[in-house]
Amino acid sequence: MRLSQDTEHPMRRRPGKWLAGGWALCSTLVLCSGLPLPARCAEEPPALRVAVSRSISPPFVVWRDQQASAGIDVEIAQELAAALKTRIEWLALPRLRIESALLSGEADIACNLSPLQNSRPDGLPQSPPLFELQDMLSAHPSAAGVDTLEQLPQGAVIGTLQAQAYPALEVLFLQGRVKRDDALDEERMLRKLAKDRHPYGVSSRQTLSWFISLQAGVSTPGGEERLASWRLPLGSRPYRCTVSPRGRFEARQVLASLDQLLSSGRIEQIVAARTAPALAVVVSVRSPLREVGRRALAELFLGQRLSLLDEVPALPVMSAGPERQQFFAAILQREPAQYRASWAAQQFGGRRRAPTELSSPEATKSFLQRHTEAIGYLPLTLVDNTLRIVYMP
Repeated sequence: MRLSQDTEHPMRRRPGKWLAGGWALCSTLVLCSGLPLPARCAEEPPALRVAVSRSISPPFVVWRDQQASAGIDVEIAQELAAALKTRIEWLALPRLRIESALLSGEADIACNLSPLQNSRPDGLPQSPPLFELQDMLSAHPSAAGVDTLEQLPQGAVIGTLQAQAYPALEVLFLQGRVKRDDALDEERMLRKLAKDRHPYGVSSRQTLSWFISLQAGVSTPGGEERLASWRLPLGSRPYRCTVSPRGRFEARQVLASLDQLLSSGRIEQIVAARTAPALAVVVSVRSPLREVGRRALAELFLGQRLSLLDEVPALPVMSAGPERQQFFAAILQREPAQYRASWAAQQFGGRRRAPTELSSPEATKSFLQRHTEAIGYLPLTLVDNTLRIVYMP
């Protein structure tokens, strides 16, 4: 059949038309032919650009070859990317650069942003609190123990994070009562503290617990790389994620996905897997005991010793509630059945008296406040200025 003169055969079109249209169509068909329907030729979603501060330490970010490779922040971002059905591009930035990267749309999201000195509200969308970060004052063993910040020695040096604001300490810094010694990240600050480069330091409870567990596996003569076991809580702040209003993803979509991760319990699972429980071993502030090690605590609660300080009898207290199991695992390192069996053998014939059993954390707190010889454990949220933390896992 002959083509009419008014009909143009596709192969007789001008080369420019064929290259612009035909080859493009052919290339698309070749690229998409191997994909299953209905995913063929679907546009790949953009990567989620996650800004992460170089000052963040484990267990939040584990760095390998200057890249964020693991940790709480990394796992939360990975779960978020999976919910958005995309991949991640990591942007490792100085802490002071992150808000501007979010405002300009260079980054899509950043989590775990520490408060900055002299910062102004930027109006960036934020997630609801995903969990709590507790700031803790810790010390080298040679430093004087304190129950309040006002007891810090005049001119004491406190290890801090560069450019980070510490609301509980700002007045003392402004008055010159104490001095800052800034480090680039909390791990470096804690290493300096353990080497007695400064007597005190401030860090998150989570990073402090990670560092203590790391130090526990390092043998150093004379204890020159150890921290005192007492802690002074300085308040808590929420862990949030901050979203760019000009990013590749709608802020509303990102925040909804984070809310779903929170309500499903997935974020709680991530945090619990990488952090020690928020459990504090405490005494009354009127007690002469300032600190105690895990082994001595275990021996006391297992009936292998009667005192912790200068042969003064100590009264161990056990409390009901979820903290009981945490105490067994983190401090006694025994199963409840082993604990009961140990005391059943010791109580035979009235040789020893098992720790006092109380019905709730609230009852335990009240008992500890009234008895200076008592020692027990509480959730960190119940600890106030009537109690002294002598050990935390």
